[in-house]
Amino acid sequence: TYGGSFLYHMDNNQVVVGFVVGLGYTNPYLSPFEEFQRYKTHPSIRAFLEGGKRVSYGARAITAGGLLSLPKTVFPGGALIGDDAGFLNASRIKGSHAAIKTGMLAADAAFDAVQAGRQSDELNAYPDAFKQSWLYTELYRARNFKQWMAKGLYLGTLMVGLEQKVMGGNV
Repeated sequence: TYGGSFLYHMDNNQVVVGFVVGLGYTNPYLSPFEEFQRYKTHPSIRAFLEGGKRVSYGARAITAGGLLSLPKTVFPGGALIGDDAGFLNASRIKGSHAAIKTGMLAADAAFDAVQAGRQSDELNAYPDAFKQSWLYTELYRARNFKQWMAKGLYLGTLMVGLEQKVMGGNV
């Protein structure tokens, strides 16, 4: 399976630590929780956590299909944004920037609809604006990541690297 981790430094001498595991794993004994506990014992990570106390914690499943699995993002009176719609660059395990950008695009479309006196219609300007945005370009370049990684770690990594770095995501 694929995955990753992050460690963000915050104010007040706090850190945010996270661990990502793709849910397509075939090992029935794999425990993402146990893997996270093991990750926190790595010397590079442990140094930031020793002597600290847990302030909060959580876990969630995120939609990681990317551009090729996006649903229709608008419906009468509403819109799907961020991870709710699947706006995630799985190859980089990044989605916060996509959530912010799609929120801004949807807000612009909603503002225009309200200004025009429209209520409860579909905000078609939102998906149109998305297709013209830098986010669409980013997700387009990473669109085949999951399909390549399904071929195995080594072949998947090689093909993702060739596609994204050598061919600029244009396969």
